[in-house]
Amino acid sequence: MNLTSPVTSLAANPSQPESKPLYLQIKELLVQRIAKGEWGPGELLPSEMRLASEFGVHQGTVRKALDELAARNLVVRHQGKGTFVSAVGMRHNPYHFFRMRPRDNVLERPTTEFLSVERGAASAAERETLRMDAGWSEVVRAVKLRKYDGKPIIVERIAYPADLFPGLDELLATLRPDTTYGLLEERYRVLIARVSERLSAIAASTEDAALLGAEAGKPLLGIDRLAIALDGRPAEWRVSHCSTDDYEYFVEHH
Repeated sequence: MNLTSPVTSLAANPSQPESKPLYLQIKELLVQRIAKGEWGPGELLPSEMRLASEFGVHQGTVRKALDELAARNLVVRHQGKGTFVSAVGMRHNPYHFFRMRPRDNVLERPTTEFLSVERGAASAAERETLRMDAGWSEVVRAVKLRKYDGKPIIVERIAYPADLFPGLDELLATLRPDTTYGLLEERYRVLIARVSERLSAIAASTEDAALLGAEAGKPLLGIDRLAIALDGRPAEWRVSHCSTDDYEYFVEHH
């Protein structure tokens, strides 16, 4: 694949009204290559000089493109060492997307209990939400129970496209990780770039009530989350039902 030609040809026609600045074109090409797994999480990118030679542009243009990626937390730049693809631990702590916390503000991490892991035929809702490719027919499902100080607070029902993550059901059943995004990055080179969440008030089902030690019909917080990979593909659909007696949904922006 010739990555130099598209950039140099556009550079030769800067008068085109829809053409983007060269550094943004370089940024997008680098994002595409990271998304395809050419460089995995934590791996070193080629030097600015080498990339500049490959793309046929000035080194300063590559540097500006890398600065853009660093601003999005997609790469981490270390003086004297180079530029690395961000891994979960480089971008943020593993619980960065975990929004529930005690109302007393005491910092506390939940424990995780896997209730089930299975692979099965995708429902119509799973196929639509995960935008599964034609021919993809199965998902990996996991049900987790999150506890604070031994008290069950959250029931999570999660679905992953099985074709995107072959063998994930066995990995989850064996490793039972507290968080999965690091596993997706490390084993499958799929980087979670962002999540979208929708909140709603729901009534506890009989199953929820039994798992959370509550009464059926009790008000719960519902969190419908879709995790989007760097290439724009949905990688995970997670629906959480949360008890809010002593806990709250909290987001802090910097």
